[in-house]
Amino acid sequence: MRYVRSTAIPLMLLAAAPFLAGCATGRIAWEKSGVTQAEREGDENACLRTAITADSGGGQLLAPYCIDREIYTRCMEGRGYTVRSQ
Repeated sequence: MRYVRSTAIPLMLLAAAPFLAGCATGRIAWEKSGVTQAEREGDENACLRTAITADSGGGQLLAPYCIDREIYTRCMEGRGYTVRSQ
């Protein structure tokens, strides 16, 4: 039983590595001429609320959620933003 515990954590980390690497891609920077930082942040927040989908059917307060990147990107582009080259 001790052998199973000592190998279970490294195996789980190895299995999760591809998923964790996808989270490390960083934040997309958006730009639109003539808007303030506060306006841009407000638009980003509105698009995030649109793109969030609950990953739980129970309506739990701390339920995991997913952000649909395509919906978020379409929302920001629909508001006139473009991705800033970095």
